[in-house]
Amino acid sequence: MKDTYNYDEESVKALIEWAENAELPSRIRLTEAEDIIDVKCYVRANIYDIKEHYPDPFYNPSIKRLYRLKELVEGV
Repeated sequence: MKDTYNYDEESVKALIEWAENAELPSRIRLTEAEDIIDVKCYVRANIYDIKEHYPDPFYNPSIKRLYRLKELVEGV
């Protein structure tokens, strides 16, 4: 499966800004195996990893998790 997300600095900054300002539910089910019971904590933890380690590709899963959350919240 090809990863279609953008990991350039401008896209990641825009994603973080979205995550920090979006109206998010308190709980969300991303997949059958991913039931996020504290969305704010989930977002903070991923943003922390991104801010501390970007552009290290090892932390791209943190970026990808925020993209997936955004898609679900926005109904994409």
